[in-house]
Amino acid sequence: MVRLASIARFYLMLATLTPALAAADMTSEQSFETCSMITSEYVTVLQLVAKGFSKSQLTESLPGLSPAAEKRVTTLFDAATASKSALVDTFSAVNAEYAKCSKRVYDRSGRPPPASRESHFYFCAGENKLRYEVLISATLDAPISKVLPQLPATREPIARAIYDLYHSDGVTAAFDAIGDELKYCLNGQG
Repeated sequence: MVRLASIARFYLMLATLTPALAAADMTSEQSFETCSMITSEYVTVLQLVAKGFSKSQLTESLPGLSPAAEKRVTTLFDAATASKSALVDTFSAVNAEYAKCSKRVYDRSGRPPPASRESHFYFCAGENKLRYEVLISATLDAPISKVLPQLPATREPIARAIYDLYHSDGVTAAFDAIGDELKYCLNGQG
């Protein structure tokens, strides 16, 4: 019963937050790069919220915020602090919107040419989607033995690490790690 209430809260948060995120940045034609960079910025804000930053600390410490960017930061902060589970729900909503944004780009443009700048961001979007789906599987108590056969063998260690982190440190730590991995990938380190 508790799990069902948590899932219902997640979908309610996704329904209320996703339009705000989409309206903020992702309404025009995007590229894999812009989907990735916007998501990276959102994840950074959420990671700082998880570390205890206040709304004013965020808006004062993030460099060069335009009025529109400041509004996005405060919208994310408000969503992430609305309830006890709101931070996790917001992390999930941001990752879900990233997957949707990337899918819209793929549906419009297809796979980018190999060795192109855009192919790098396409790869990172796919890696993040895989990590996010594995974490969601863990939160839904799906046995890892049922998840692993659905993944390429090269990604099994990643899935095991996400499951281990989720079970040892919790979902917020796992979302934080997925966010770090996304940023490593975007910076060409993953």
